[in-house]
Amino acid sequence: MKNIIVACGGGIATSATVASKINSELESRGLSHKAKAEAVDIKSLELFMRNADIYVSITPTPKAKKEEFSIPVLNGIPFLTGVGKDEVLEQLLKLI
Repeated sequence: MKNIIVACGGGIATSATVASKINSELESRGLSHKAKAEAVDIKSLELFMRNADIYVSITPTPKAKKEEFSIPVLNGIPFLTGVGKDEVLEQLLKLI
């Protein structure tokens, strides 16, 4: 199973909302057995990165920082705004 982490400043409201939306999308497509999203605190990101397969970022991630990660990094803002959501969701589904 793929482990998707979603991080925001506090790991409570925003990241939990996006993780829930991702999990709902996976469930509606019959993919909940293949991946699961989990909300985490940005301060604990390095710890969670060890076991993650995909990182969905709510806070802006500089390109240089993205290149430091050994896993794919996707922008999670479209899951909040709806703008560009289909494109990001398609990227996520391809990674799964």
